[in-house]
Amino acid sequence: MPEPEIGHPGDLESASFACLDRTRSAVLNVLVVVGGGIAASGWALGRHEPDAVLPWGTVATNRASMASLVVVVALSYAILRVGSGRESLRDPRRRASRFFRARVLAAVVGALAVPLGFAHGWLVDSRLNALAPFWVAALGLGFLALPRGPELDDFDEPIPEG
Repeated sequence: MPEPEIGHPGDLESASFACLDRTRSAVLNVLVVVGGGIAASGWALGRHEPDAVLPWGTVATNRASMASLVVVVALSYAILRVGSGRESLRDPRRRASRFFRARVLAAVVGALAVPLGFAHGWLVDSRLNALAPFWVAALGLGFLALPRGPELDDFDEPIPEG
């Protein structure tokens, strides 16, 4: 069965389609920055061996960075779900701006996993298996923030033009 085309201009009114298009573009820009950050940090950490003497130790630093990653993931997901949830988008006059803001902010907060992973690699462990959770989280949260057409569908009132 062929996949239905999502976000086709015929599926949504023009203001909703424009909002989806603008939001997708902004979130994809954040994902490009995430990809560049992953590449740059991978390049820098590939030539670095952690040698910092931390007063609180590497085990505590490892736990703190993993806990910080969990906070980043939870915060990004909460921003996405609350900010672009049906209840938040009820008002048609504010729907486009709230949708855009929530999606892009969730992607940006998720992108914070990249510098967090860089710090983890610089201080604790620069091996790929130690950095992968940070990089996967940043990419996954960015892709999760990409809007899909049905999310702006089935509201009582459309987004006003202009």
